[in-house]
Order: sequence, then C-alpha cells, then structure tokens
Amino acid sequence: MRSVLIVLLLVCASHAYNSYPTRRRMTPYSRHRPSCIPVTKKIIETVKAPILDLPFSQAVLAGNTLYLAGQIGRDPVTLQLVPGGIIPETIQIFRNIGAVLEAAGGNFKDVVKVTVFLTKLSDLTAFNTVYTKFFPNDFPARVAVQVVAVPLMDEQCIDVD
Repeated sequence: MRSVLIVLLLVCASHAYNSYPTRRRMTPYSRHRPSCIPVTKKIIETVKAPILDLPFSQAVLAGNTLYLAGQIGRDPVTLQLVPGGIIPETIQIFRNIGAVLEAAGGNFKDVVKVTVFLTKLSDLTAFNTVYTKFFPNDFPARVAVQVVAVPLMDEQCIDVD
C-alpha cells in the first residue's frame, strides 16, 4: 500500500539565549539585532534504519534540536517496503525512527512534534492504532494530512489509486 510518511522533530531541553543585561533598560528585542550564535551540527546515522544513497541524512542534531528525515516503511536490511499495507508499514516506520532516536541518544518520550503524510486519510484510524503503541500518553503535537503521493525516497513516488 505504501501510504504513509512520517516526519518527526525532536527538541531537547533548552535554555533560551538572552543577551540582555537584566538591570538595564534596553532597546526592545524586535529592534535589536543580536549577534549570530554559531550552532554545532552533527549528522546522525545508524545501520538499524535504512541508509539510502540519496542527498539527505537520517537525522541532524543542530544545537540541542534533532531534526529527523521522513521515513517510510522500508526494511533497513533489504531496503524494500515491508508488505502488508498500512499497519506493517507504520510499525516499520516507528522501528526505523526509534533506531535513529537511539543513535542520537533519545527516545520516543523526547519527541515534541510529529508530521504525518498519508495518501489515504481513511488510513488514519489504522495509523493511530500503531501510533498509540509508540506514544501511549503525553502525546507530541501532531498534524496529519492527506497528500497526492509519498516519495519512495529512491526518486519514485507512490500515487494515490
């Protein structure tokens, strides 16, 4: 069926940078241009999730925020989509995501935002069945939308039937 793509955003605990002294009255922030703060960027990669010969990383840690690439239900060993439709694909997606989160030192409890792309919005109930096994409580913020096609991440797309 190949009908789901998930994008996650992981944000670790952070402290806002405040360049203003606390005892002096300063120009409002909107009119003040703070100096650029360099961000350390680290590429995260694991063989426990599909590694494709394409120009993107499985995840990038920038400062204290982890950005995960979108995932589809691809087996990390065979690089083929798992058979069986929305449920097995979604399970594989979360296994892949879990492997990338683990490689970055995180887990599903750290996820704050999930974006879901479905080629059939009618699959949302089945998707939620799997989703709630990985996020049983304290759900991340989420959006789920229907799209015309989901990239196979090998230069092809899956069109809606």
